[in-house]
Amino acid sequence: MSVSGVSASLTGSFTGGRATLRGTSGAAQANIAAAADRLARANTAVASGQKIQRPSDDVVGADRALELRRALAAEDRYSNANGDAISWLGTTDTALQRGVSLLHTARDLAVQAGSDANSSIGREAIAKQIRTLRDDMLATANTTYLGRPVFGGTTGEPVAFSVDGTGAVTPSPGAAGQVQRTLAPGVDVRVDTAGTAAFGDGDASVFAILDDLATAVTTGSAASSAMLGELDGALGRLTTSLADVGTRYSRVQSLQVTGTQRELSLTSAKQDVEEVDLAKALMELAAQDKAYQAALGAAAKVVTPSIMDFLR
Repeated sequence: MSVSGVSASLTGSFTGGRATLRGTSGAAQANIAAAADRLARANTAVASGQKIQRPSDDVVGADRALELRRALAAEDRYSNANGDAISWLGTTDTALQRGVSLLHTARDLAVQAGSDANSSIGREAIAKQIRTLRDDMLATANTTYLGRPVFGGTTGEPVAFSVDGTGAVTPSPGAAGQVQRTLAPGVDVRVDTAGTAAFGDGDASVFAILDDLATAVTTGSAASSAMLGELDGALGRLTTSLADVGTRYSRVQSLQVTGTQRELSLTSAKQDVEEVDLAKALMELAAQDKAYQAALGAAAKVVTPSIMDFLR
């Protein structure tokens, strides 16, 4: 073979070798890039504890996770409303128990005043005690929770009952409205208590009855005894309202327990969708690291050929 032939043959071999090398090198680089991407994903999963780094990782899982987050946000609102309802009803319960206690005291005083053994001075002292009880009852009826009167309905006034120019106690405007809290999907519970239902209205109100009792005590024993029926009627209204509050309180507590269980279930489902199994994630990270190292080793063999590789 001539020198020129040998030269041409070598040139062809080098040219073909370079083409083959470029193709092999490109494939090796692609393998390295793919292995590096899988390793990076596995490392991020272990570091963040999250299965889904971006929606494209798992479209169905990402949609499910979004739905669960929305449901949990709603449960958080229900939980806050439930806590508010518990506090509101608890405050009302305490106030009504206080009212019942005051009326029992007033009734005992009425019985005491019904005895003929009381002098006029003694009856006046009892009447004074009853007037004090009436003022305490008004303060009880104006009990507030977070600045709102619990017996005032939707009134914008700071009190549920006010005293007019004649000294009579009257409900504040808007007191007939109801205050409700949404404690579960489609479940609304009233948290306020109608002031007129608990304490009465007009001449039949507990305030008017106590005023009349104070007057009757100073009049004589017969008048005091005649007020016992009205006192019992007022006491019945208060105890009925107290029982109603107790019933609603129990219902709210039950809804609170159910809501907590529902929230735990949603949280567990969200964790299953979003969070990785750490043991499995660590195993996957180790496997991807080995795969990456293997890709690097394979690439090292194909990107450093000798001159003899081109001549074969």
